[in-house]
Amino acid sequence: MDTESNVDLLGIPEEDMYRLLNEILHDEAAEAAAESGKSVEEELASPGFSAASAITTYAIKLISANNAYLTRQLLDRGALGDE
Repeated sequence: MDTESNVDLLGIPEEDMYRLLNEILHDEAAEAAAESGKSVEEELASPGFSAASAITTYAIKLISANNAYLTRQLLDRGALGDE
């Protein structure tokens, strides 16, 4: 195994975290829209959902950096590598 494929083994890929985030926000906005009478798009554009999106974007970057750090540690210690 090469280093690139090992990185993919640990943690959820960043692109998938963003996709999951968008699904979660959309579902939550749909629930809020059902209660408020607004559209899902209006809810997603609201300050609350905009803030949630921004905050979780930073969290995803932090999680991705941590995943890369842990992967590098495991590679350096020989816990991951050619089999």
